[in-house]
Parts: sequence; structure tokens; C-alpha cells
Amino acid sequence: MNIYLIGMMGSGKSTVGNLVAQKMRLQFIDLDIEIENFVGKPIKEIFKKNSEEFFRKIESKCLKRQSKSIIACGGGIILEDKNISYINKHGKTVLLTAPIPELYERLKGKNNRPLLKRGNIKKTLERLWQERKNKYINMADLTVDTANRSPEEISIEIVKNL
Repeated sequence: MNIYLIGMMGSGKSTVGNLVAQKMRLQFIDLDIEIENFVGKPIKEIFKKNSEEFFRKIESKCLKRQSKSIIACGGGIILEDKNISYINKHGKTVLLTAPIPELYERLKGKNNRPLLKRGNIKKTLERLWQERKNKYINMADLTVDTANRSPEEISIEIVKNL
């Protein structure tokens, strides 16, 4: 069984996922890093030189290669219904949330987020949340608010509730 961490970019999936994996003595997988290794280039380059559609195909393929792990999924993993079905069938899902202003503070100045290259970051985050929130909420076995909390606190809550 896998534990999938889902949520918006900047919600803490990679940081918290690594801590949860240590506590549960499971392997930690950052799906974005798996994709970069599979393709051999950074995500921002995949988006630029290939396409978001190409990225999503590779994302689905890499998702299915993982087992008995804590997996930090990219924020858009829920855009493909086949990914939702796969995740629901193969593990538990933890949704990490944070208010848009906090996500903005965590992400401003980062240049490795292709979806934030287009215009106002706060508005983009708000739009993405509105588009994705129902899918996130509907597939979550556990929802954890990460606002104003340390990764350690969040990881303890997740382990305790799983």
C-alpha cells in the first residue's frame, strides 16, 4: 500500500512526505523528481520543450511504478481521472492544504514552477485551487491544514491518523 500526498504546489508535500516516510520506515518518492529522472530534464524544461500534455502522460506512467512508498504527487496529479482511480485503488490519500496567501509566500521567487510563469501568482494559485479543490477533497482519506505549522507537527499528525 502507498500513501499519496496531494494538494497545491507549496503545500508541503515533499518536505512532509520525507518526514512521514522516515517515521513509518517507508521509501519516500517525490513524483516530480521521478519524472525529471525518467525524462532526463527539469520539469520547467519539459513544459517548455515538450508540453504540459506530455508531462501529464509521463506523470501517469511514473505514478504506476511506485509501491510500498510515501509518494509526494504533483499538484496536477488529479487532472487525469485514471490517476485518481489508480491512487484510490492502491493506497491512502492525504490532502495537504494551506491558504493562498501562505502558498504565495512559500512560492514567490521560485522559478521552477511552470504554471506560475503566467501572470499574477496569487491569481493563478486561486484559479488552480478553484479548478482542483473538489477533486482534492473528494479523494482525500485525510485532510491536514499546513498553515502556520512545522513539517514535524504535520508529519506526526499524519502518522497518528493513518
